[in-house]
Amino acid sequence: MNKRLGFHYFQDFNHYQARDLSLWLPELQALNASWLVIKSPTSQAIPEDFIQGLVKGGIQPIVQFDMPVNADIKAEDLKVILSAYARWGVKYVTFFKSPNVKSSWLEGTWSQGDLVERFLDRYLPFVRAAEQNKLIPIFPALQPGGDYWDLSFLKKMLQLVQQRKSLDFSANLHMAVSAQTFSRPLSWGAGASKRWKSLRPYSKNEIGEEDHLGFNTWQWYTELVKSALNVTPKLMLFWFGASSVEKNLLDPNLRFDDLLGYTLEDSAKAGSENALPDEVLGCLFWLLSSPETDPMGKTAWFDESGKPRQKEISTYKEKLEQTRNQQVEYPVADRVAQWMYPIDHYLLLPSYDWGIPENILERVRPIIREVRPTIGFSLIEAMNARKVTVWNEDSAFTDHDIQMLREAGCLIDEKVSKSLSVAA
Repeated sequence: MNKRLGFHYFQDFNHYQARDLSLWLPELQALNASWLVIKSPTSQAIPEDFIQGLVKGGIQPIVQFDMPVNADIKAEDLKVILSAYARWGVKYVTFFKSPNVKSSWLEGTWSQGDLVERFLDRYLPFVRAAEQNKLIPIFPALQPGGDYWDLSFLKKMLQLVQQRKSLDFSANLHMAVSAQTFSRPLSWGAGASKRWKSLRPYSKNEIGEEDHLGFNTWQWYTELVKSALNVTPKLMLFWFGASSVEKNLLDPNLRFDDLLGYTLEDSAKAGSENALPDEVLGCLFWLLSSPETDPMGKTAWFDESGKPRQKEISTYKEKLEQTRNQQVEYPVADRVAQWMYPIDHYLLLPSYDWGIPENILERVRPIIREVRPTIGFSLIEAMNARKVTVWNEDSAFTDHDIQMLREAGCLIDEKVSKSLSVAA
């Protein structure tokens, strides 16, 4: 099973205590989750025990500093915190809120000129600070549409990166991308501009046309990045399952199972409608949990006590537990077999009153070479084996013989064959 499943954690700094870890780590493990987006203050680090507890529990934190773009914080101010996170096992960080949204900038600064260039100037020092601590910076998720059209913002920024030859940006590029649906089908916009016309900013779609404002925004962004930088970015799909984060809405037409189909589908199944490419590293569900008094509480998959809000979540956990039990039982069964059965694998060959068929050892040589079984002609001896390969040439063994082996508890692999020569 792949490791894309993750969640956005509480959108405050009040749930990083030991009791929070003891509540949520088992829930995340029970769901086979691998990622958790956690918000960090800029004045102090999230407690070490919480971070290390997640990492040791198999959950990779994505630490999010979502301060305003031009807040009075410098990259060097986070040096100590970034160093601590790296020591504690964090590998990924992301800086700033969606820079193409007016509310992500300090009041009175949005309308100043060269917005994209100002953002890039602000962003790159934080990229360098992260990389100096061997952390991977994830480009912040743009808001689809946004106050500054997101495709235009991204295209302009990529042009600036190319002009400046900013290797610290383009090398090993990771991006957070919106997976909001805006209440449109999951197939909306799939194929990007190769299939659909590129929409003019803030204009309406022509009848029958689809745009990037939906679940498949990542395809449009990837297309732009490949065109500008000739690299394929690694992607984290943020706000997974939300219709609109700004409006605090989950998509009422989507169930947990629908989204899991995309999250868990093996990318090797290229023909599958739900298959995501290998460059999609994480699908981060919005939102793990939130206080009931918080407006975002209605978008949470769990209540504050850890109780699932949807029945499908409990069903999924039960299925995972059954799978885990089977994975434990099979190795145990193999070990038990080693002392229950004196012979592990027996190759049962036919014999007749007139002798043994000509060249039979030549014909079974591939089996001997592959599994190195005990070789014999005795049905009684074969009953002592865990597995029996029956070389049933010219119907030498009857259905009754095969049934005797089954009743003895043997696994049967019957090879039916005709002899190359028949005795006179």
